[in-house]
Amino acid sequence: MDRSRQSGFTLTELVITIVVLAVLAVVSVPSFVELRERQALRGVSDNFIVAVGLAKQEAVKRGEMVRVDFNAMGDAVCMGAVVVAAVDDAGCDCTEDDCAVARFPDVAGDTGPLRRVTLDGDIVFGDEGTGFVIDPRTGTLAEITDSGGFVLATQRGYQVRLDVNAMGRTSACTPDGAKTLAGVPACD
Repeated sequence: MDRSRQSGFTLTELVITIVVLAVLAVVSVPSFVELRERQALRGVSDNFIVAVGLAKQEAVKRGEMVRVDFNAMGDAVCMGAVVVAAVDDAGCDCTEDDCAVARFPDVAGDTGPLRRVTLDGDIVFGDEGTGFVIDPRTGTLAEITDSGGFVLATQRGYQVRLDVNAMGRTSACTPDGAKTLAGVPACD
């Protein structure tokens, strides 16, 4: 009598394999969530830097002053830029108005691009302002005392401080005590 051998998995082997896979999935989820937060924070900070650069470029190209304003949208922040006739003229409210020169996020009130990223603290430019005007002749701030910035943060402790200096250059750094993003230096 010839008995043929059957091959396959026993129920015990199958259960052990499923348990090991479940443990690996549970262990990797926090790393994946942190990765998504870091990517979101880097993307949002890069978009703000690009939007300010676009406003600066447009001011020089058009030969007109451009006002850049940042506004809180709940616990998020938006940026808008518009041509102005004088340094003291009001800019656009990026939470509502059409900001003709530049805007981030692109649609008023859209917090989708800002998911997982919040405004940490106040937006401060100059003494108490929330923006600045770009001089079209020099591409710098029309009032050098209007330099300033704000901090963006995630739930897991990552932070990036965005600053605009008197030259109109935007920079990003990591505040003391915050988790650092790769390639973003510590703030001085």
